[in-house]
Formats: sequence, C-alpha cells, structure tokens
Amino acid sequence: MVIGLAFQVLQLIWFGLGLSKWMMWFAGVLASASSITYPAISAYASQKADAEQQGLLQGILTGIRGLSNGFGPAVFGLLFFFFHVELDERVVDESALNITAQLAEPARYTSSSVPGGPFLFGSLLAFLALLVTLSLPESAPLTKVDIKKKTDIEAADLSGGFVTPDISPLLQDQ
Repeated sequence: MVIGLAFQVLQLIWFGLGLSKWMMWFAGVLASASSITYPAISAYASQKADAEQQGLLQGILTGIRGLSNGFGPAVFGLLFFFFHVELDERVVDESALNITAQLAEPARYTSSSVPGGPFLFGSLLAFLALLVTLSLPESAPLTKVDIKKKTDIEAADLSGGFVTPDISPLLQDQ
C-alpha cells in the first residue's frame, strides 16, 4: 500500500508540474506503478477479517471504490473549473514558432490557468492517505464481530425479537 500511494503522490506531482509531452508519458508510467494500491488495500483488509466476513468486507471495499469512481470525476471537474483549466486550449501563434523554438521552451497558452492545480491538490490528498496508511498498526489484535446469521434468527425466540412469527417462514431455508 505504501509503495502504491508513494507512486501516486509522485505521479500527481509530476503531472501537475509537467510542461512537456515526455513528462506526461512518464507520469503515466508512475500511474501504472501506483495501480497496486487497490489490490494491496484489499489484501490488507482481508487479512484482518474473519473467513465469514470476507464477502461483506470485499463488498464494502468495492462499494467504496465505486462511489469514488463516481464522485471523483465530479469533484475534480469542479476543481478544474475553479483553477480555470480549459482542456481545449490552443497554442498562441503556433505558426510563428519554429521547430527549434518548440523543442526549446514549452508552449504558451491563451488562458491564465493553473493547469496543474487539480493534480497538485490530488497529490495532497494522496499524501494524506499515505500518512494514514503509515499510522496503521503492523498487526492489530483480531476481534470477532458478532454477525447474526439466518440460522441464529431461526433458533432465537421469535416472540420477543425483531422478527414476528407470521413472517418467520420467509426466513427459513427451503
């Protein structure tokens, strides 16, 4: 997890400060190295859970990942708006620049945007996640969480519980 988050921080900083195409490609290489983060989180969490809770845990992690994949673009879309980043910017006076000038200095853009701002903000969030990860204990004592099973409900006294006797046949195995 730590390695993946460290690569994520580096990738976002590199992408936020990058000015040329080769820097963007290298940021992509760093992003591919950071893709080990989710499998590492999944493995760490599954080691800390009981065998009966594996499905529940993986479902929760997948749900959180799905919500992040949904809300992430919306939140960072707003950040791109706040930093005045337009993704369809055009190079100013492209015909006047010759080939050596294009290679020597980065292109000038028409807007007064901060194109790397959202990525630098993302690197700050990834760094905070890295700090939280570093604060996790190496080995925590496992505590069993009491999860009610369907068989426990059937064995319980239905008269005083949360299940009424008239719907109890719905809870029985067929």
